[in-house]
Amino acid sequence: MPIAKSESLFLLIQSLSKSEKRSFKLYVGRNQDAKDSLYIKLFHLLDKADQVDDLLFKNKLGDLSNAAYSNIKKHLFEQLMIVLRQLSKEKKQNFKIREYIDFSYILYGKGLHWQALEVLEKAKKLSKKYYNDFSLLTIIELEKLIQSRHITRTKGDSIDELIEQSEYLSDRVSDRIKLSNIRLKLHKQYVEQGHIASRQKELELMDTFTESMKKIDESNLKGIEVIYYYQSYVWFYYILDQFDECLKWSIKWVNAFKSSEELQRRDVDLYMRGYHYVLTSAFNVKNVTTYEQYLIELEGYRHSNYSKLNLNSQIVSFQYVHNGRMNLHFLNGTFQEGLKGLSRTLNRIKRYATKLDYHKVMVIYFKVAWMYIGAGSPEKALTYLDYIIDLTDKSLREDIQTYARIMKLMALYDLQEYNEILKYSQDFQKFYGKLKHPNRVQLTILQLIEKLARTPLFSQKEILKEHFQKLKLLKENNFEKRAFIYLDILPWISSKLNRKTIGASVRDMK
Repeated sequence: MPIAKSESLFLLIQSLSKSEKRSFKLYVGRNQDAKDSLYIKLFHLLDKADQVDDLLFKNKLGDLSNAAYSNIKKHLFEQLMIVLRQLSKEKKQNFKIREYIDFSYILYGKGLHWQALEVLEKAKKLSKKYYNDFSLLTIIELEKLIQSRHITRTKGDSIDELIEQSEYLSDRVSDRIKLSNIRLKLHKQYVEQGHIASRQKELELMDTFTESMKKIDESNLKGIEVIYYYQSYVWFYYILDQFDECLKWSIKWVNAFKSSEELQRRDVDLYMRGYHYVLTSAFNVKNVTTYEQYLIELEGYRHSNYSKLNLNSQIVSFQYVHNGRMNLHFLNGTFQEGLKGLSRTLNRIKRYATKLDYHKVMVIYFKVAWMYIGAGSPEKALTYLDYIIDLTDKSLREDIQTYARIMKLMALYDLQEYNEILKYSQDFQKFYGKLKHPNRVQLTILQLIEKLARTPLFSQKEILKEHFQKLKLLKENNFEKRAFIYLDILPWISSKLNRKTIGASVRDMK
């Protein structure tokens, strides 16, 4: 592991539970010279450190050369992974399946063909039980290899069954690969281009997607392939901003999981991700009834299964549930009530600080900032908005960066910091000029707040009315309405016009 990977090793050690650290120490303690081993000393240094300091660590280990230090890190990483694999083997049947396959190769290499087949039979049973089709296909192909090269006294009907299994699995795996390719292409397009912004792009995507899905026969799909099929449609309609369709397909996704406990055990994160898209779609079409139903279901599932989830799944559940709670307050305009739950959300972010990437933190902080503005505390929103804005070089989320800047202008207006607005709007104009995907909504809001900052208070009402109507028209444009999902400024303007809270304006505009 090169020196550049010190951060990865540090994060791995920081992620270990107390029992995992204890197991590692017991494992290395079997070596009589363990207390003198440099990799053990490095483990203790990284375990106690708050951050990576390679110069300090190298000095404490005896002023090592870069090459020697790199080798020690590599050895420590390998030893940690050996221990973690041993600890996970009983919980993860995939490890046991791969172990059986390894055993069969060893036995086959020693000329013990029949014994190799017996071990493969055990691996096959586990693969079927846990729907591990890729491993199952490997096992069957290995069985075929042994059967084709040696006289194993296997009955003819068993050989025929082996061939049928191979052909059946080949078709299933082929469908799964096709679907995963479709989903990956959609994901790539979304990352590179975002949501569809023109009629021409919309038609191109529809043609490509339709042609790809023609190759899939839904009636032949089973298990996880069905989920992948539904997920492909969710992504397709998500990119098109057709959230009614997105909601319909994401509900199918969730229901397919709900009908199979085996699928839930197989990929709990994908199950919860289905709920996330149901909630996102219901939020975007303002279907409060469906939103509340599925949020309650997700919260119930999380509560009942939290202790069984691994750390990654616990973090995933935190993101989906806490984002879900905040969005429900935005739908209902209950910003003051939403403030009560922020401390729990922010404490979780601190707990998972080394596990959450900038993107995930940005999304949560963006919602926290809007909660404060909606609740009439714009000064508190600025802390979270400035965090997002300062991450310009560390995130691909141009969209969140842009709307955080707009929200900052709104917060400054609420604080009557008009000179600050004019000063900051110049920076925003430079930022806006470099955007890959600008839109008219963003520019209209910027023009609105700049005009308000230059206009006496008693003359601002007409400006607010004029821009309220402009923005309402833009919200009806299929390729501009997406902006209002990120930041629906209309209740904010309405609150100024009608001298009401933002929450009351949200409820009035339902």
